[in-house]
Amino acid sequence: MLRLCIQNACTLNTILSQPILQKQITTKLKSINTYTFALSRQYTIKITESEKSDVIYYGPLTPQIKGVKVFSLSSSVAGLLAQPIIINEAANIGSTSLIVALCSVVGFFTFVTPILLHLITKKYVIEMSYNPVTSTYKATTINFFLARKQLEFKPEDVEVPDVPGMFTTMIAKGKPLFIEARHFSDPLHYAKIMGYDKPLDFKLGETDTKKCK
Repeated sequence: MLRLCIQNACTLNTILSQPILQKQITTKLKSINTYTFALSRQYTIKITESEKSDVIYYGPLTPQIKGVKVFSLSSSVAGLLAQPIIINEAANIGSTSLIVALCSVVGFFTFVTPILLHLITKKYVIEMSYNPVTSTYKATTINFFLARKQLEFKPEDVEVPDVPGMFTTMIAKGKPLFIEARHFSDPLHYAKIMGYDKPLDFKLGETDTKKCK
């Protein structure tokens, strides 16, 4: 009889303790889920803020450059497709000088023109953005096949040549770039990139003075 009473009491305690245990487990799971959600949300916000950047510059010649390059690449493809036909027709005429002249003209417009255009336009910055969180700039140019190329740099990575080359305003991480000051949304960015905000060096004539003494 005593054994039966003890067994019934244990069963009753187990039944009574189950809702309390479930409630405790549910409360702990809710707190863990809330903490995980807050942590993931904070991490997502940090990533979004670090990747956020503002467009501060747009090259006004971007549509014209893209149009010229598209026309040049199209003419190159057409020249390659038409070259066997032109050579065949010239061979039927039987003039060697005509074949050489036609091949030279077709080859110039097929190969030389796109390369020259690329050498001139590859330095042109079509867009530049600034990330205030990391204090970095990102310059966008276009390659030979009109794909966008991005170069990320900081003002200390920029070198302004004493004698600028053709279509070269600055050199960022060893790559020549061409930008125009008047097309910046904020001229302070241009001054910061070009180093105009740095203190002036007034010791230019110090070496010559020492030599004279």
